[in-house]
Amino acid sequence: MSPTLPQRPVIAAAWERARSRGLTPTDRPEPILSDVADADPLLDAARPVLDRAAESLHGSSTALLLVDHQSRMVARVSADSTLERTLADAGAVVGADFTENAMGTTALGTPAEIRGDLVINSGEHYLEQFRSLSCFGQPIIHPSTRRVVGILCLTQASARMNPLSAPLVRGIVSDIADRLLSRSHLAHRQVITAFERIAERRDFAVAAIGDDLQLTNALAAALLAPADFGTLRLFLDERDVPSAVTLVSGVTVDVQAEVIDGGGRAAVFTLRPRMEPVPAGSLATPAAVGTATAPTVAVCGEPGTGRTTRAHTVVPAAQATVVDVPAALLAGTPIDLAATLRLARRRGHGVVIDGADLLDDRALQLLQTAVTSRSPEEPPLVLVTGPPESLSPAAAAVIARCRRRTTLPPLRQRTTELAALGQELLDARQPRLTLSADAADSLVSQEWPGNLSEFAMVLAEAAATAEQRGSRRVDIVDLPADYRSTTRASRLLGLEQAERLAIIEALDVADGNKSHAAKRLGISRTTLYARIRALGIR
Repeated sequence: MSPTLPQRPVIAAAWERARSRGLTPTDRPEPILSDVADADPLLDAARPVLDRAAESLHGSSTALLLVDHQSRMVARVSADSTLERTLADAGAVVGADFTENAMGTTALGTPAEIRGDLVINSGEHYLEQFRSLSCFGQPIIHPSTRRVVGILCLTQASARMNPLSAPLVRGIVSDIADRLLSRSHLAHRQVITAFERIAERRDFAVAAIGDDLQLTNALAAALLAPADFGTLRLFLDERDVPSAVTLVSGVTVDVQAEVIDGGGRAAVFTLRPRMEPVPAGSLATPAAVGTATAPTVAVCGEPGTGRTTRAHTVVPAAQATVVDVPAALLAGTPIDLAATLRLARRRGHGVVIDGADLLDDRALQLLQTAVTSRSPEEPPLVLVTGPPESLSPAAAAVIARCRRRTTLPPLRQRTTELAALGQELLDARQPRLTLSADAADSLVSQEWPGNLSEFAMVLAEAAATAEQRGSRRVDIVDLPADYRSTTRASRLLGLEQAERLAIIEALDVADGNKSHAAKRLGISRTTLYARIRALGIR
């Protein structure tokens, strides 16, 4: 039986969100822990303020909890040992995820959803494990960027929140914001000094990026679109800058970065365009085996990666006889492969067999013969299948005999291209639309199990929302709600990203079976579970 919703609309809405995400009030979720080292600038600004505030809490059953902009706990201050144990037992430990997805309605996660302060009395917490506590949470807004950088929550072991606590919290938040501003000024000076030194040369583009600062010389201003800054910031967060990147414009540039010590997350990038532009979204062009005029071509990849579109670049739809194997199987229509190949030969058409790996063994044997005997004078025969590692032995044998083979990577392996791909889709809809850096950051952090099909659907919805509000820029608020938040995965270091990708690929090959994936990776199942949680794999 569903619990009765609270009377206050803001709390009732938060309960509905928690319920829709699969939580029940009696759940006691294990804390989802992550490394919060990237929250050091917030913690450095807040630590002395929290230390002073701790003195005023002495002798009371009260605690101060601080989370960063991702609602990950970075600090907990209390002078009451009983309350400390209660909070620890409830999962309020450093590194714990306090988003509504993880912990339901709390004064640490819900203010991030509503972008405002909030009182949550004991019984208004969605999870029963928090109902001995009453809390007041207020977002910390950076004075320069106006972005939420964290949330401060005052927690009491009481049935209702003391209304006099709100001014105390607001005063602490104001002091933290002041310290953030003063430290920002120092970081700005360091970034500006480095930028001016490097930008003395006028023969290449220079862009400087700090936590709340962007600088460009004239060449960079002409070269970079707003979404490109999101891509550069991602490289900076990962501390892994590639030697080249394709910009939203389709231009490929050679990249170098000078990270600024003491400047927070800051670096100066030098960008040198290559002489010949590359089409947008082609940074990681899949490897192909064979020649462009091969009589037999295999296009492999997960559904939604653009397999069918790629097949029709080899054989245009108007000149192709198409066998849609999944559609035929769903409709119960027999597939006469020999008759289809004879018909195509009489018409002088090429042939596209979409979903060839779903054919039965007899049809695959026939197809293998057709592939082997195909002459260069005939129009191409194109086979569309799943990823090579997922194919049955019979299907793999057919693909191996194709003169040209292309494997399209899933979108989750193409993070450096997402900004360019997103802008390309917006250009196709309305050339005046641009993708903001924040929106690009959010897109990069998603898993995209539906690949390009899902990506295109999300961009179309975001573009429609931006157009409805009369904007020419697609911002993070225009994205569907489930695609607005960044994840742990978007901020992993380069080595961690490689480890994460290896685990995802092993799980894909094992069809999600963790025991088989662990064996493939050469690690224990316990270690695999721990790394899945630590690396934000869903």
